Amino acid sequence: VSSVPTAIADMVLDNVIIHFENDSPNRRDVSVSNGGVEPLYIEIIPYEVTSPGTSTEAKIKATNPKQAGLLVSPNKLVVQPGSKKVVRFVNLNTKREAEGIYRVLFKPVTGPIQAEETGVKLMIGYEVLVLAHPQNASADLTENRRGNQLDLTNSGNVDIYLRQGVQCPALDSLEADCLALPDKRLYPGNTLSLTLANNGPVKYQLG
Repeated sequence: VSSVPTAIADMVLDNVIIHFENDSPNRRDVSVSNGGVEPLYIEIIPYEVTSPGTSTEAKIKATNPKQAGLLVSPNKLVVQPGSKKVVRFVNLNTKREAEGIYRVLFKPVTGPIQAEETGVKLMIGYEVLVLAHPQNASADLTENRRGNQLDLTNSGNVDIYLRQGVQCPALDSLEADCLALPDKRLYPGNTLSLTLANNGPVKYQLG
């Protein structure tokens, strides 16, 4: 049985999360590098996310940048082996009433396969998460604890990233005695519900 050649284009993005905050520039660049041995053909497709973090979350293709509030340019790339290209993200709506949430897909597409045999290309895409703050951004994390049940709710109007969470038997417990808790990004209105192992304190870092 003859072997099937496999061509792997190695796409690397230098950033996969973009925050547009009120006091930051309204433009961001993402570099796309090709560490493979063949040209990398990429289609770039922005989606607006509705009802994020809920059972009704949906991604809607953003075909009109002005209406969506986000411009991504260019929408197609060819990156040669060992080189890189830049994709620009522009926040077109700096006076939002609610946080803008987008996922931008970097989708490899098939280029010509230079081989006589049947070829297989491994195509691995990436998504860039874009978060655009509203005018009066306010982070507000509220908690409700009932014994071993803990609910953490984002009562503000911007996303909150909970990371490196631990529950320890006591405030002065050794790190080895603490239990790790899951990381979670809470969008406005989202709640993280945890069933805890004991009655000890809970700590999270906000990212």
